[in-house]
Amino acid sequence: MVTKGSLRSHTFTTSKTARYFTLGPDIQSAKGVLIALHGYGQLPEFFLRKFSAVAEAGWAVIAPEGLHRFYLEGAHGRVGASWMTKEDRESDIADYVAYLDQLMTELQPHHSHPVLLGFSQGVATASRWAALGQTSFARLILWAGVFPPDYPWETGWERLNGLPIDIALGTEDPFFGSELMNNTATILQGKSIDHRTHSFEGGHAIEPQLLFRLLEESAP
Repeated sequence: MVTKGSLRSHTFTTSKTARYFTLGPDIQSAKGVLIALHGYGQLPEFFLRKFSAVAEAGWAVIAPEGLHRFYLEGAHGRVGASWMTKEDRESDIADYVAYLDQLMTELQPHHSHPVLLGFSQGVATASRWAALGQTSFARLILWAGVFPPDYPWETGWERLNGLPIDIALGTEDPFFGSELMNNTATILQGKSIDHRTHSFEGGHAIEPQLLFRLLEESAP
């Protein structure tokens, strides 16, 4: 409870219906499982279009939707989703970590260690889930997004140490320059965590050929 004078803020936990989309073969018969976390203002059904090549190659792609939907412009028209805002951020982080862990329990993939990819805002979500959640991953791919400055290293260091980590960024990205990749690499180097960086010709988007190559390295 937060108190400001006589104004008091309270919280309680309630259930919410979450949505996720899949692409590719059935998860139980797939070559591998990729969990793809979308960026700010995206919907997973459209986000998944960039993953058709890996789905055709036998990967099951799972795209959960952020729990916050909103109109992208004004009060009508196109709708997007977000993982969190700055408002009551600690609760949002706890909620989406619990939601994503629950999703993995629901799916029960026979691949015990899926690949986790975060794109744009999904980078912070993916990296926090890897640190705070109950799910183990075979690889972490941070694509065109910011590694959170308040990352919980007290739990995250051990979870990331030994986990293959790839950082990908387009040369024409309108939101981030090369300093994003350099800064993220510096953070990981400072913690002695192995990682690789990848540049590709393109903007703020998934580059299918690079993604396919990274996933093939993770194939069982």
